[in-house]
Amino acid sequence: MKVEVERTQTGIPGFDALCNGGIPKGSLIVLSGDPGSGKTIFCLQFLHNGVVDFNEPGVYISLEETKEEILNTGSVFGWDFRKLIQDHKIEVNTIELYDFDKLRDAIEDTVARIDAKRVVIDPGVIFRLYFERELDARKRILGLGKMLKRIGATSVITNEISLNKESSLYGLEEYVADGVILLYHTKVDDRFVRSTAILKMRNTKIAERLHPIEITPNGILVASNKDLFEQV
Repeated sequence: MKVEVERTQTGIPGFDALCNGGIPKGSLIVLSGDPGSGKTIFCLQFLHNGVVDFNEPGVYISLEETKEEILNTGSVFGWDFRKLIQDHKIEVNTIELYDFDKLRDAIEDTVARIDAKRVVIDPGVIFRLYFERELDARKRILGLGKMLKRIGATSVITNEISLNKESSLYGLEEYVADGVILLYHTKVDDRFVRSTAILKMRNTKIAERLHPIEITPNGILVASNKDLFEQV
């Protein structure tokens, strides 16, 4: 008997078509991208659509930018996170803890407070500041990933890649994450081109090519019916 996989739709135009209708509900996703590739926009759009279109509360955990900076980025695209925060549908928290166990507990408490169904942690690369020994980092980060999956929210952790070389978050992508989404902002001939691809997504038939994306006044738009190299 075929079992239907319940999915969390991102609501990002064109993206869900790349992963069979959406991200499997409760998954942990690593969103990796070059600087300027649109990771923060993707995350904010994912949370905003979650509340407005699907009535799913969300949490944005920032390990770098201030709350005001994040809210201002959202307002550029017409996303009124301040109103959603007042309505207890969204929480945006900047966490400056350098004890990883306390960070994990703070994330869990924040999610429980509004019964969040979507979680963003940005940027995951900051995790590297918490540890001196790689073995400790691997154990704790894998534990964070398991906690996020246990609470049942669909979670996105961002990661930075540069110079066409990926930098793993101590095995999070390989061993714990259910999916890895890639965003690229690369130079092709005399211009820069944005694109996206899905490296893996459990229980999902995925589009295995690069697809062009555009950052519009309303957020990210994915040309899911086009191959990147058809465009360039």
